[in-house]
Amino acid sequence: MPLISETYRQKIKEALKLAAPIVIGQLGLVLMGFFDTVQVGGLGSVYMAASGVSNSVYFLFNLLGMGVLFAVSPLVSEALGERHGWKAIGVMRSALKVALALSVFFYCIMVVVTQHFSLFKESAHITDLSQRFLTILNYSTPALMFFTVGKQFMDGQGRTKVSMVITLIGVVCNVLLNWILIYGKLGCPALGIEGAAIATGTSRALMCIMLAVYIIRDAKIKALIKEFRFSAVSEKSYVKQILIIGIPSGLQMFFEVAAFSAGQIMCGWISESSLAAYQVAISLASITFMMVSGIAAAGTIMSGYAFGSKDNASLRVTGNSIYLLTFCSQFIFAIIFFLFSNLLPQMYTGDKEVISIASSLIILAAIFQLSDGFQVAGSGILRGMQDVRIPSIIAFTSYWLIMVPLCYILAFNFKMGVNGVWVGFVVGLSIAAVLMYARFRYKLKHIEFSEL
Repeated sequence: MPLISETYRQKIKEALKLAAPIVIGQLGLVLMGFFDTVQVGGLGSVYMAASGVSNSVYFLFNLLGMGVLFAVSPLVSEALGERHGWKAIGVMRSALKVALALSVFFYCIMVVVTQHFSLFKESAHITDLSQRFLTILNYSTPALMFFTVGKQFMDGQGRTKVSMVITLIGVVCNVLLNWILIYGKLGCPALGIEGAAIATGTSRALMCIMLAVYIIRDAKIKALIKEFRFSAVSEKSYVKQILIIGIPSGLQMFFEVAAFSAGQIMCGWISESSLAAYQVAISLASITFMMVSGIAAAGTIMSGYAFGSKDNASLRVTGNSIYLLTFCSQFIFAIIFFLFSNLLPQMYTGDKEVISIASSLIILAAIFQLSDGFQVAGSGILRGMQDVRIPSIIAFTSYWLIMVPLCYILAFNFKMGVNGVWVGFVVGLSIAAVLMYARFRYKLKHIEFSEL
């Protein structure tokens, strides 16, 4: 007898087909941060720490807006499950309005945050560098929001390769511009950390333009637009539904990212070397996280389609398949982290103190791989089922009522330093993983289908 039934094999194949381009695209986004860190790191560990903390603060706030727009994918896949694909055009049209409002709102938020960056109590040098970096990077916020709409729109249709290709082009552009602008190549002035910000912003703008052109010229989308114009719901707004699903989803992402950013800030209180080591370790952990979040995104698409089809059995098989893929991938990464904990930090820096601290953090990152994978997989599956309120409560409880206080207590009261922060991460993520899985099992027994 085969260990896995034919039904599960088909679902796993479908998940891999959807997830592979998303994973590559997600890795592309992480690699932008990776290359920023590595290329800025050539200026010194303080610059590397400033780049890391600046990106963390930026995404701390802007992921809330991006999370709201993540509602587009399940709504689009639900429309396809209902065999009413043209409704996806209405969803996208409403999402563009939401993205415009979010762009203005979060741009203004980041202006205030940048001006008051000293509140994070980092060193004066890191604060100055971070303010210079964020002032420039903030101009790319609209491009980030509109690209997210287009990506979620295409992913929700199962056409995940489009954003993958565009993201990879953006990574190449970012690396080239970093090389030119940070160090002053090809006759350009050496702009240092500001050059990295200009490179990232320019790459985001290019990605947004390329995706917009593709969507406008795509024949399948033109056909859907024509169907939508002659439909009975051509004037219907989906803004309310996007916000109902998106706001809790955005808050859930915010709670998690904010908790990790709080841990990063605590590391800055310990020492600049601890902060730099944190950045090295979290950069590596982010690579594995983005890979499993690609699997979770496939789970959102597949469960959204099953939700639209009102197929409970398919929801169960989809969820179990996503969890199985998550376990396999994260177990492999955990082994890699254990085996190469001393070598991996050397890709980022030659500072012996930073390498030593980062090596111990990577061991702890290996321990929380499965927990981190399971909590994001559960979140993705539940988002496709349009269950977002309880998962956001789970996230707040796990990260802010348990993880963040525990990080502080272990780091400072128990004198464990940066290792104490990361032990807190292990505990918080494990609790979130267990609760997300319990919620998934509960929803399978009490599923309520809705109309788009």
